[in-house]
Amino acid sequence: MYKIILRSLDDVSIFPVISIIIFFGFFMALLIWVARMDKQKIKTLSAMPMEGEGELRINNGELGMNNGQ
Repeated sequence: MYKIILRSLDDVSIFPVISIIIFFGFFMALLIWVARMDKQKIKTLSAMPMEGEGELRINNGELGMNNGQ
């Protein structure tokens, strides 16, 4: 059924081109953002899973650490 609908549309061949442009543009923007990110912030973010003794908790939509208190 969808093949019949797609065949009836004019210029349906533009959709794959638009899709690849959006896909490529998103990942290029992400690559540029990561390349321009501050190196100290990257080190801080990479160490986050290893630091802290408590477990992460969510209280009323806010994140916090539960240190057994």
